[in-house]
Amino acid sequence: MREADKSSKRIAFFDFDGTLTYRDTFREFHAAHFGRRRLAKALFMASLAAPASLDFSRESLKKAFLRSLWAGTPAESYRLAAESYARGPLEKNLRPLAMRVFLSHLERGDDVWIVTASMRDWVAFWADRYGVPVIGTEFEVESGILTGRLATPNCRGREKAVRIRQAVDLSGYSKVFAYGDSRGDREMLALADEPVYRWNRVSV
Repeated sequence: MREADKSSKRIAFFDFDGTLTYRDTFREFHAAHFGRRRLAKALFMASLAAPASLDFSRESLKKAFLRSLWAGTPAESYRLAAESYARGPLEKNLRPLAMRVFLSHLERGDDVWIVTASMRDWVAFWADRYGVPVIGTEFEVESGILTGRLATPNCRGREKAVRIRQAVDLSGYSKVFAYGDSRGDREMLALADEPVYRWNRVSV
């Protein structure tokens, strides 16, 4: 139980894909930028490459996919693509209920964070308009060029909880909210006093 004299400040963590949005923005962003035909080819080629690895997993598939599409791309070109998607197609993917809850936390003065397994960039462009920080998966950049590798661990599952604890001192809050929709959000939800899974419980 939290101490009675603790600050009344509250904090809310939102998963992005499937929680604030209807669909997976990772797939949608790449389809919008490269086209569905090239997206399908990249997914197929990644699936052929990844099983050869002893650590074949969802994460290794994601790494192979990203490497095939982005290795050697100027970081500025990628940044512009992320910004274009965030200011256009992404807006049509937002859940009205989710946005009402998201905005209600902001209006109340709660600290709000987005924690996503997607690449941080397009989510951050969208979140900037609300002044909301984003924790996400990030590309490695060398001399202004994407290497195709990740600079951070894939921000899913246990990594979400690790990154949250690195960024925020949860002991300074009277109540912690977390909103998620998948197994990859379980560890984040476990940090919360008010966990909401697939919008089955909403308390603000």
